[in-house]
Amino acid sequence: MSIEAAWWDYDVIVVGSGGAGSAAAQAASERGARVLVVSKDPIGCSDTKISEGKVTVRATGEDSDTEQALSDNLRMGGGSIPDKAITQVFARDNRAAYDWYRQRGARPKVDAKRGGPRPVSIAMGGHTKRRTIGHANSGVALSHATWTAVVQTPRVDYMEDAWFLDVVITEATDVGGQRVVGGIVYDASGGRLVVARAPAVVIAAGGLSTLFFPKTDTMRGNTGDAYAVMARAGADLIDMEQLQFLPFCLTSPPSYEGLLCGEPSVASFMGDLLDKNGKVILDCVMLRTRAECAAAIMLAVEDGRGTTNGGAYLDLTKNAQAPLSGDHFKRYLQQVMPSAYRNVRQAMSKAAGQLKEPWEVRPAAHYMMGGLRADPDGGAFAEESRDAIAGLYAAGQAMGGVFGANRLGSTALAECAIFGIRSGHSAAAHALAHNNKVADAAFQPALAAAAKLFGRDGNQSAAVLKVELQDAAWANIGPVRSVQRLDRFEAVCTRIEAALANVGIPAYSSWNQAFIEYIELANMLVCGRAIAAAARERDGSVGGHVRSDGPQISVFAKPYSTVIRRGEDGMFMARRIGREGLPFGRLGAYLVGDFWRKAKLRVLRRLPAPISDRRIRKHYEAVMNKTVGPLEIEPGSLAGAPAESVQG
Repeated sequence: MSIEAAWWDYDVIVVGSGGAGSAAAQAASERGARVLVVSKDPIGCSDTKISEGKVTVRATGEDSDTEQALSDNLRMGGGSIPDKAITQVFARDNRAAYDWYRQRGARPKVDAKRGGPRPVSIAMGGHTKRRTIGHANSGVALSHATWTAVVQTPRVDYMEDAWFLDVVITEATDVGGQRVVGGIVYDASGGRLVVARAPAVVIAAGGLSTLFFPKTDTMRGNTGDAYAVMARAGADLIDMEQLQFLPFCLTSPPSYEGLLCGEPSVASFMGDLLDKNGKVILDCVMLRTRAECAAAIMLAVEDGRGTTNGGAYLDLTKNAQAPLSGDHFKRYLQQVMPSAYRNVRQAMSKAAGQLKEPWEVRPAAHYMMGGLRADPDGGAFAEESRDAIAGLYAAGQAMGGVFGANRLGSTALAECAIFGIRSGHSAAAHALAHNNKVADAAFQPALAAAAKLFGRDGNQSAAVLKVELQDAAWANIGPVRSVQRLDRFEAVCTRIEAALANVGIPAYSSWNQAFIEYIELANMLVCGRAIAAAARERDGSVGGHVRSDGPQISVFAKPYSTVIRRGEDGMFMARRIGREGLPFGRLGAYLVGDFWRKAKLRVLRRLPAPISDRRIRKHYEAVMNKTVGPLEIEPGSLAGAPAESVQG
């Protein structure tokens, strides 16, 4: 059977319709480009929709919140690995990017005194300033804005239920290196392949956390398509070992597995992380990073001290049972993470929901901080002209260099708009300046490769192989890694790649689920290889990358990023590029402050119960914007946040 093929012409193709893709599409149209949006899911149904809807907006809470302060905050939080030029752009474009959401329907609460959006009461998620804006309808408020950007923008067409298979590139004598000429799309609802000719492609297809399913809190469609497409095109990927794991997620029942139930800061003043024997494996939890908490849990599991479901216990009972501050803590928990606390009450026992017993928790894959090695406009970076891929852009999780080793809370939705807009503008400018059509023969190899998969005989199932890969990924390239684990994982990848040749795919073209499973499995394999190659190159622990067989990389060590490129044999070659370290004075001040915060918290926890309880009540009242006396520990210095947002 031969599958139907349609041939379309556009200026810019945008892959993905979430926050980054919708912003890119609207921005490209704004500059006069004809745009095609390719989306697996219905428009607006992305990780943006299931987020807590919190957005970083500089200077909304404090006049002292300068561009330099925000840029430095990103770099400090990211272990000095973020690209300085990119963080400066984030800081500069931040406020205008939030206006993009507001112009399309996002409605924050307004601070009458300051005449702008009202930030949450204290600094969130590792920020040093109050700059996080919330929305009453959480992520739905933002996803409505992204839907509007795609559906109501002129010169933008969109395909739902469509899988972008590969970008097509040719040699480019006019710009050096290679150039984009379009891509191949599987239109599942239409039952056909589409050849989309365009001189620019923006990849904004989200993350890869489905590689670790069910231990993830993200949408099922995050199968790493963005990274696989860019890798097969020959682009450089950066910091692919830096995957953020939320430490406190549900372990059971199966329908709730992986969903968020808390952040380090919800542990509050008296919360501890315990092993199965009730022994403390991490104190001062509220001041720890996501990576620290996730590593502590998984290292305890590896040591045989894990819970029944391979996790640990988050013990909040001391907070809840305190005579004076207990009720404050319960209200605090309900206010700062309502959806996470709701998950607990629905999935766990009644006693757990009432904070009378510890919660069983386990890390879950959340956010990829690596991606395309890009310039501040989202364009594929090239060290030499022969390495250039003109017309290839990325935004959102597909773009690397923004966050490095750690992402601050509420920054993802801001990132989507900032670099979605920049990549859309840049892609349109490139497309309108280089709209040179190529012969249809340039598309035939990719089109033929996709078409011949339909009707292929085989005794293997991609869906079954996908589960095997997911299990291996969690065990070997999950929250804790080692050379032995990487070796085991790569052996599994080799075996599954061999089995791909025997995967059977029916001949019918409309909604061929076997074909979809095959494509997603192939992409997940590329992503797994990429993570493993980058993890092998970075032989110490930093941020979201934890090596059980290597040292913790010192904050005083010269920072570097890992760069990988896929060879013709499908294997990745890795190397390092240096990053500019933080000024010594700023770094020293940060470390001294972090030490002092932990010391004060340990002293507070060791005071007689009536005294500590009374002081803690004052802290809660301050966080909840009630009038109290002066605090001995400023709330903004305690963990920096009431909670990081689920997706934001």
